[in-house]
Amino acid sequence: MNDNGLTELQALVRSITGLSCWYVSCGGVTAPTFRLALGNKVPRERPLNNPAHSEEFRRFEGEANLLVWCSWRLDGADGPLTSSDDVPANIENQLNKLIGACVESVAVAAPAWDLTVRFANGLQLRMFCDHVPGEPSFDGNWEMWRADVAVAVGPGARYVIEARGEPVGPAVPVQS
Repeated sequence: MNDNGLTELQALVRSITGLSCWYVSCGGVTAPTFRLALGNKVPRERPLNNPAHSEEFRRFEGEANLLVWCSWRLDGADGPLTSSDDVPANIENQLNKLIGACVESVAVAAPAWDLTVRFANGLQLRMFCDHVPGEPSFDGNWEMWRADVAVAVGPGARYVIEARGEPVGPAVPVQS
């Protein structure tokens, strides 16, 4: 990617600063993959049918969303809390500590676009982009999207930023 693409990638990831996490989708057959819904609630074009999710998440997605496919770790003030290598019950329990937490800072690091998200409650989520070219187990590392733009990262140093359609309806402020 050229410098303009890198500037756009950095701006996109930093755009979640100040947004609070209101839902964590994890567990089940997709473990240890997870998704965070951040910011205001935006009506879905088509509600989800999966009863494993709350009614709220089936009807709304985040103003910003982060989907993680690669290896990751959640750290607390005293050390690691869980990771993509943990048992599903602990992954779910620890990731749910992000609900209500506000994103304090975000950093993306070349060359593989590892992502670090720091939350105001002292938790830090680190994504390690371990899907590389060749024959990776999955063709991406992480994705982030908002109403108008999305980025897909991986494998390796690859990332793609694409425009998205407009949201279906007005965003609903998150109740604190």
